[in-house]
Amino acid sequence: MTRDRRHILYDLGEDQYSLKGIWLLALLFFGSLISGAVLSLIAFKITHFVDPDASSYLASKPYPKFFDRARWVSVLFLLPYLFVKCRITSFRAIGFAKPFAATFGLWFVSGIAMIFIIYGFNTATGAFAINPEWSAGLLLKKADDAILAALLIGTLEEIVFRGLVFRMFYTAMKPLPALLCSSFFFALLHFKTPEFALGHLAPSEIGAAQAAQIAFGTAVAVFTEFDLKYLLAIFLVGVALHQVFLLGRNLWASIAIHAGWVFTIKLFGSAFVTTDQASSFSGTTRVADGYWVSMVLVVFIAGFALLLKRKEGLSRETP
Repeated sequence: MTRDRRHILYDLGEDQYSLKGIWLLALLFFGSLISGAVLSLIAFKITHFVDPDASSYLASKPYPKFFDRARWVSVLFLLPYLFVKCRITSFRAIGFAKPFAATFGLWFVSGIAMIFIIYGFNTATGAFAINPEWSAGLLLKKADDAILAALLIGTLEEIVFRGLVFRMFYTAMKPLPALLCSSFFFALLHFKTPEFALGHLAPSEIGAAQAAQIAFGTAVAVFTEFDLKYLLAIFLVGVALHQVFLLGRNLWASIAIHAGWVFTIKLFGSAFVTTDQASSFSGTTRVADGYWVSMVLVVFIAGFALLLKRKEGLSRETP
């Protein structure tokens, strides 16, 4: 796999590499943990000062939940700085390109098809069953939320992970290691300290030591909360999304397939229930907790790899 110059940052050539993006990524990762610990502790203390009985929705949440939200708020504040430092200051620079409609339509349908393959197999083998309480009316009620969630999650995550993070790795190393390392980083960020990590400490007992504990726990959660099925599934999701981005040479492609997954799960997830026949292979209606989803992803990844190889061969033949 040869490097595509349009994905390389800092105006470098195909044979030039830079670790600058990796250092910036480390700043984002560790900076968000530190600032998340500080901001979450302040927010947690203020919340419980205002509501000492913890009767409100916010005050009833455990401290790790406060930390997780504060960490992502910190990321949002740091991201503009990273985009500017990486010279990504326009939609075109992020990776958006034409055509929009054809690209989005093709990959959105592909995303829907992938989820229905997973649901269909698990239903056929008895791991899933149709929810008797589900109806067409419920589907219509969920449609707006499903569309909104699909567009928001698909667009925001792809701008960050494919438009920025993947290209940081792509600029620092050869394409295949970049794809694998950025996919592992993508999976790592999906692990977090569990909500029960601090036991039954009273809000008044939570201080800087507990904030530091949760921050460190989040940094190493991929190991301490290790779940092979989940790690493998999210890692392969990252690989597939990177491949689609490279295939389409257009961020709309990875946004669309990601949106197709989210849309289908949000809209049709409640139409199925997990049965007693579900196993570690089938997983549950959560989708990413079984080996079957990884098998489906591997098949698609193999197909995408062949398409990338063919595309690379055609580009070499073209004078």
